[in-house]
Amino acid sequence: MSLDRPRKSVWIFPAVLLALTWFAVIRLLWGDWRIDPQYGYGMVVPLLMLGLLLKRIPDSPAPHSSRVMFFGAGGAVMIAASLSLAITIPLAEANPDWRPMGLLASLMAVAISLSTLYLMGGRSWLRHFAFPFCFFLIAVPWPRNFEQSVMGGLMSWNAAATLEILHWLGYEALRQGNLIVIPSGVLGVEEACSGVRSLQSGIMASLFFGEILRLVGWNRVILIGVAIGAALVGNIIRSSLLAVVASRQGIAAVAAWHDPAGILVLLVTFGAVVLFAYRWKGVVVSSGSRGGMATYAQPGRGCVAIFLIASCLLITASLGSEIWYRLHESSSSGLRQWFLHPLGKERGASRVVIPPQTLKMLFYPEGFSERWLIGDNAGGQTFYFRWPAGRTSQQAVTMHRPEVCLSSIGMKLIRPLPSRDYSSEGITIPFRSWLFEQRGVPVYVFQALIEEGRAGSGMTSQLDDSLRGRLRSVLEGRRNRGQRMIEVACWNLPDAQSAGEALDRYLQGALTVEMIAAPMKR
Repeated sequence: MSLDRPRKSVWIFPAVLLALTWFAVIRLLWGDWRIDPQYGYGMVVPLLMLGLLLKRIPDSPAPHSSRVMFFGAGGAVMIAASLSLAITIPLAEANPDWRPMGLLASLMAVAISLSTLYLMGGRSWLRHFAFPFCFFLIAVPWPRNFEQSVMGGLMSWNAAATLEILHWLGYEALRQGNLIVIPSGVLGVEEACSGVRSLQSGIMASLFFGEILRLVGWNRVILIGVAIGAALVGNIIRSSLLAVVASRQGIAAVAAWHDPAGILVLLVTFGAVVLFAYRWKGVVVSSGSRGGMATYAQPGRGCVAIFLIASCLLITASLGSEIWYRLHESSSSGLRQWFLHPLGKERGASRVVIPPQTLKMLFYPEGFSERWLIGDNAGGQTFYFRWPAGRTSQQAVTMHRPEVCLSSIGMKLIRPLPSRDYSSEGITIPFRSWLFEQRGVPVYVFQALIEEGRAGSGMTSQLDDSLRGRLRSVLEGRRNRGQRMIEVACWNLPDAQSAGEALDRYLQGALTVEMIAAPMKR
């Protein structure tokens, strides 16, 4: 059965709306997918979603023929979701690290898509095509606090299990936080080894094959459990294998086995999902009547108006957001700029090599690390990283904080300390501080997460990730200009005052301030 020209034209309005919606959401999430290996699989999820939709077309049910009024349920949901997505677009532009915005935008995209189904084909289409759109949510990065909580738990559990297996196999090992200490060195149970990446990929595979093979609901739930179990067990085996290699051949040998072992875990997880999915292939969900896409209810003028209003909201938000930020991106003539340099060997400092895996997790910033002497029995270490302007640099500086990172390597957080500012020639760098303990030795840690200076202000500001600070970034038209992180740790000093004075002396020798006249560009 062929479609006549008037009916074909009806598809233009919802097609344009869905294209605008998913373009905005994918653009918002693309930064996480591109630079974070943990969510790299998200790049293929839109294609898988499209494939699942096409798979559902041949047996789509006949649509309901009743018209939907302008203020009906479908229209109300679509307008509310489009308005929410339109508000999210400028918020996410100024705050690319704010993961709840990605989650909210994805939920609104799903709501707009489901409303479109309801307006075009009624409840029968809504039920039949809902899963492919909801499947997209598997690619949304988790909120950072939740992710760090899960990651910390998995890393701790993985380290404990690896230690027990090493003991069963007769190898000498001790656990220090999420580190495994063996005679040849220290082996880290990294985030990629904690099971998060293979866990998420396994869940995605289980949902995809459960849908493509149309398994019944309870078989789909069991398939997700299979994926989770295979990922967790596989990562314990991987960590144990790397620990055995390190015990027998030395820490240096781990690098050659690291990536192959990770690929093996993914293959085992994927293979377990496929095996069980095809085992249950014979029990499938009954399909609807065939040929349903060939006929559909003719939407009334109210439905067309809803599509147009929603499309205009998204177009206005996208273009208006770009215009707003460009209008506020002015030159920075006369701005004071500061630079941090290594002290050098002549001042008792020594460079520290940063492992490539650490740079990878931090999204490859510029910078250095060095150790330096404070006194006969005290010393310090500095980490300095700089990320260029862009949509992704702020994510890196907010991911790895002392409360999480230092605790994971066995340091014990005693308490947070009062903030401390360092000022020099019109530049102010605000530091947060903590007191840790490592094997009975006090460690004072200072960290500054810094946004590049505002035009003409002459000041360098601490990143403000509060709700008020994020909203202020939008109102002031400030997109991500690039960030820096300074982290200084001082060992074996008697009190916080002595540690603060040691920090000031270090910065007096390592920090320089210059005037620049060139405009700052994104």
